[in-house]
Amino acid sequence: MGGVLDDAAALARYDAEGMLSVIPHLADQLTDGWARSRRLDLPATHRQPAAAVVLGMGGSAIGADLVRAIFSDRLTVPLITVRDYELPRFVDPRMLVVAASHSGATEETLNAIGEAISRSCPVVAITTGGPLLAAARRGGLPYLEYEGEAQPRASVGSGVSLLAGLLERAGCLDAREDEFEAAAAAVREMAARCSPAVDTESNPAKQLAWSLVDRLPVIEAGGFLSPVARRWKTQLNENGKSAACWEELPEATHNAVVGYAQPETLHERTFVVFLASPDDHPRVTLRRSLSADLLAERQIGHEVVAVGGNGRLAQAASAITLGDYTSVYLAILYGLDPTPVAAISYVKERLAMADPDSVE
Repeated sequence: MGGVLDDAAALARYDAEGMLSVIPHLADQLTDGWARSRRLDLPATHRQPAAAVVLGMGGSAIGADLVRAIFSDRLTVPLITVRDYELPRFVDPRMLVVAASHSGATEETLNAIGEAISRSCPVVAITTGGPLLAAARRGGLPYLEYEGEAQPRASVGSGVSLLAGLLERAGCLDAREDEFEAAAAAVREMAARCSPAVDTESNPAKQLAWSLVDRLPVIEAGGFLSPVARRWKTQLNENGKSAACWEELPEATHNAVVGYAQPETLHERTFVVFLASPDDHPRVTLRRSLSADLLAERQIGHEVVAVGGNGRLAQAASAITLGDYTSVYLAILYGLDPTPVAAISYVKERLAMADPDSVE
């Protein structure tokens, strides 16, 4: 079954830009981001806000989704993610606005931060550089600068740890260093299991990739793992060059389960992955089981992936690592390099041609 995934030369040929070697960096990102946030000195205007609003897209936005879900039992204010050009009207100076952009050049984020500044909102930037960092320095705004991977999607650990650390500094979240150390350990453990050097028969990521090839992956999860399911979906898109969907439990059992029926031609071309935590609500666990029963009745492929780790953050980090490896192995099964995202580059180039000054 291993084939190309157990051929070191073939892996190196397809993964020409080394995405497989980048995945384990998530561990260091989690601890480094937290350490950087310890050096942030926030002014009084940025502390004890009524809410926190994160402006971001893609890999920069998912960090906020993950923080909100993982720390939902400890966040003392609403944490809102805005994936858009426009800042919602309810955002006002009582709220902390965080502009998160890996490149510092995300046009939606730059446009929205301009609105936040014009409304006199307290603003913090999280970025590796670009126009966002320049604007923060020019305007005297607090910022967290980090050294990210070449691909924004490969820096999710920085997005999570920097934002969590910022919120702790702002008095909105009780988070601890040992949680990030445990998460880093969980990443290293999963990375060792999914490493290219581990043959398919013992490698959960390679096995999942074989299950997903030539099928539509659907990722389902509940509670704090819901944004992890979304992360899997976007990694399968960007790394795996594959269509993919994600569903949130228990919501999926109020609608998606009905959609398993048709079209019948998709039954053998669909594979559902359920992410399961021992901390899931008991009713979510039951709903997942019932969903699996319905899939089995229709002979639709599916698998329940048990997520381990010491605490929510560690479990989420472990599951993200497994999903990242799976997505890269899927690209290789399709005979593709997982790193380039030509379609995204095309969209950006055409947008620049259409209106190069649209965010200025």
